[in-house]
Amino acid sequence: MAQVNQIPRISIAEGCCPGLTAKVACAAEREAKRWAAVFKALSDPTRLQILSLVARNPGGVCECNIVDCTPLSQPTISYHVKVLKEAGLLHVEKHGLWCYYRLRKDALGQVVAALSSLGR
Repeated sequence: MAQVNQIPRISIAEGCCPGLTAKVACAAEREAKRWAAVFKALSDPTRLQILSLVARNPGGVCECNIVDCTPLSQPTISYHVKVLKEAGLLHVEKHGLWCYYRLRKDALGQVVAALSSLGR
């Protein structure tokens, strides 16, 4: 039987980008997952409406006011607010039983910077 020469396997990153280490590729993957969560949060019209409402009220907006400004139920709004908080786009401050939400402007600046760096 003829012996087949096997080509040594190398990572995809090393194959197309010599010198790129797996550590850098893993960091890039984590960063990509982080940004995917942010952009997924921004991809919903209701969440964009919530961000717009909160942005126009820098002192914070109570969740009950968000519910009043949409045709959606309180549990649905709570879900959308949770997605925005987990994506790091909203800051929450609890006052007794009420939660007030403020826009994290630093997070929006990071979104803009991330988009700007894609073309570089």
